[in-house]
Amino acid sequence: MEKLVVAFLINPICSSKTKSYAQWVEEMVKGKKGHSINLKLFFGDWPSDLSPYNQVWVLGGDGTYHYFANSYPNCSLPIAFFKGGTGNDFYWKLYGNSSPEEHLEIVLQGKVKKVDAGLCNGRLFLNGVGMGLEGEVLESMNTIRAIGGLIGYFLVAIPQIFLFRSFKVKISLDQEWLERRVFLCMVFNSSRAGGGFHFVPHASIWDNQLDVLLCEPLSILKRIWYLPKIQKGKHEHLSFLQFKQAKQIIVQAEKPIKAQVDGEMMISKRFDFQVLAQHFLIIVP
Repeated sequence: MEKLVVAFLINPICSSKTKSYAQWVEEMVKGKKGHSINLKLFFGDWPSDLSPYNQVWVLGGDGTYHYFANSYPNCSLPIAFFKGGTGNDFYWKLYGNSSPEEHLEIVLQGKVKKVDAGLCNGRLFLNGVGMGLEGEVLESMNTIRAIGGLIGYFLVAIPQIFLFRSFKVKISLDQEWLERRVFLCMVFNSSRAGGGFHFVPHASIWDNQLDVLLCEPLSILKRIWYLPKIQKGKHEHLSFLQFKQAKQIIVQAEKPIKAQVDGEMMISKRFDFQVLAQHFLIIVP
């Protein structure tokens, strides 16, 4: 049996829990009969060249996956993602709520499928980009990371819901221009962000499209009332929301606005998007 050589890339600033999980994976792989895997763990500096490997496994959260995608933007190896962050939204899109044991079995089976990625101002993203409110929330990301997931997101987002003002944008969807004043403006490849907010429930990472969510200005009462519905993905029927799809998108604002790109900050007046169809080869169920 030919030996599989795998680069196992772990979040460089991982917690002791994440490190223990990586070591558990290593021990489990060693004990698996019928598999010949040489698993090389990288806790600090990641390799500059992945050509010596047959597969690459990445352990972390959405920020780590974003870092991986932009460190190896042309990676053609089969990729497996392991859960090790606070949000884990892209992991959920691929593997759902599988246990560590179930997930490892999926990875070892090695079934692969090409998935889309997005590009925003030259930066790759897997989940999505939230402009305006999402960028303001990101400024308190340390609180989200310390507390974790949805609770942290709510604690940071709720004050911004009161304070945030709508803003005017011009949007090009495959060269069709729209002009709107919006409370939310999001472009997604996947469907979930913020540690469990199903912003675009029916978005697919296989359809060669990017999904746009636009929300018209809302009163504070409506903002508070509908936030839980958006979290659960029960909002697609609401009249003040628009859902669009396009392969190429331009969002122009009157002044620089903050955006979160897979949990990383970007500030600009103009955001140029395009879908990168079937860009990464991912190990899936």
